[in-house]
Amino acid sequence: MPTMREIYGLEKSPFLKDVELKSMFRYPQLEQLFERLAMTTQDGSGLLITGRAGCGKTTATRAYLSSLDARYRVIYLGQFQHGTALFARLGEQFGLRTNMWSKKRMLQLTQSISRESASGRRLVLIVDEAHLLDQTTFEDLRLLTNADMDSRSPMSLIVIGQRWLRQTLRHSKYEALYQRLRLRFALEGLSEIETCDYIHHHLSLSGCTRMPFTKAAMRAVFMASDGILREVNNICFEALLAGAERNEKRIDEQLVEWVVDQRDLA
Repeated sequence: MPTMREIYGLEKSPFLKDVELKSMFRYPQLEQLFERLAMTTQDGSGLLITGRAGCGKTTATRAYLSSLDARYRVIYLGQFQHGTALFARLGEQFGLRTNMWSKKRMLQLTQSISRESASGRRLVLIVDEAHLLDQTTFEDLRLLTNADMDSRSPMSLIVIGQRWLRQTLRHSKYEALYQRLRLRFALEGLSEIETCDYIHHHLSLSGCTRMPFTKAAMRAVFMASDGILREVNNICFEALLAGAERNEKRIDEQLVEWVVDQRDLA
């Protein structure tokens, strides 16, 4: 049986998650996000990025920050539900003991961040999945952004989470942190036209020279995914796999709908 690569003329697997910045599909919202990331890292301010799961918040942020030069130190913290684990992880980055008493750890973290800032290196802290964090952790994050009696910020803080995080941070008890997140950006799904262009782009990255998806099939992908990148990737990859198993050189609307139905049954 011919493989997916053989049937569709692919040099490598398509619709991969990890794509270098230079190879990313560039669309208006992504460019707007990159502009805000640039401003945040350059002036040591804060940025809140929200959006639905799978819309590419983390992937886009990681890709952009990977392009920063040696003047920047990027520390990524994600998927921690409790501040103890989050700040222990941050402490590891500065060589602090993981079993340190929490109040002493916060003091040493603040001192480490201040030393990093004083050295001339720009620190960028990314807190991902922030909608999982509790009130105490949000307050500790605010304290980490203070320096010289709140006259400056010793680092850039990028907070990433799902849509309801914005509503959470609007609450009065989080007001001080919310104000420090000077820029706020909501990343949405692709439009139908952008979804079609995205499919073309990723197949091209994989070496495909002939588009296997019909226009109706790409519309079906958009309707099923709502333009959410992760779902577009998953549906397209499964459609190619199913098409290869059937030895179909064209991916039509019916095949995409069958794939979507099968995914809903899983």
